Amino acid sequence: MMNSSIPVPILLRPRSAPVPMAAPGVGSEAVQMDPLPRALIVDDCRFIADRVMRALEAKGFECTVATNGYAGLELVRGKRFDLVVLDVDTPMVDGFSLLRHLRHDAVHASAPVLMLSSEPSLADRDRAVALGANGYMTKPLQLRPLNAMIESLTNPR
Repeated sequence: MMNSSIPVPILLRPRSAPVPMAAPGVGSEAVQMDPLPRALIVDDCRFIADRVMRALEAKGFECTVATNGYAGLELVRGKRFDLVVLDVDTPMVDGFSLLRHLRHDAVHASAPVLMLSSEPSLADRDRAVALGANGYMTKPLQLRPLNAMIESLTNPR
């Protein structure tokens, strides 16, 4: 009898994620892969949302984009996210209100939140930090600082 092997696709995972292993003597059907970490991006600027999404996907995140705060609020009510990126000035429900909701939600209270703003306002930055944001950046977003911020939020030392 010939021993044949079946190719198995491998998902690349972030460095910090554990590699799932099968128990000794258990068939491959028992292996359960952890789902990819999920990120929610709430920004009405498609260009910014796409840039953030590409950066997060490169780090192993599954991304969901909402173009207004109300849609973001509905999404966090129905799904758990491991990281949330909020624009300060989103239509319908602003980023500060959504951040306040996240910090009072048992599921997302400790999820890292990155706030984005098109205005370099110290008052907005201070308000975001006071409400519990873990990071704050102004637009336009440069790729290197964005990647550094994502790394610091997802891999705290």
